[in-house]
Amino acid sequence: MPDFFGLREIRAMLSTIQQNTEKIIMSQSDIDAATAQIGATMTDVQAQVTQLGTDVAAVQAALAALPATVDTTALDTAVASMAATQASLDTAVSTVTALVPPGTSPTA
Repeated sequence: MPDFFGLREIRAMLSTIQQNTEKIIMSQSDIDAATAQIGATMTDVQAQVTQLGTDVAAVQAALAALPATVDTTALDTAVASMAATQASLDTAVSTVTALVPPGTSPTA
C-alpha cells in the first residue's frame, strides 16, 4: 500500500501517543490506589491515637485512685511515656492528614 501524505508516520505517532496515554492512565490508577490506602491507614491511625488517649486517661484515673501507700513511680513514668507517644502520633497524623485530608478524593 502506498504511503500517501505520510500516513505511515502519522500512524506510528498515533501508536506512540496511545502507548503513552495507557502508561499515564496506569500510573494514575497506581496513584489513586496509593491515595486510597493512605486514607485507610490514616483512619486506622487516628482511631488508634484516640484509643491511646482514652487509655492514658483511664490509667491516670486508676493511679489517682490508688492508696497513697502504693508506689506507682515506675507506672507514672510509663504513663507519661504513653502520653508523649500519643503527642508524637498526633503530630504525625496531622502531618500526613495535611497531605491527603480525609474525605478528599484524588483528581485526574
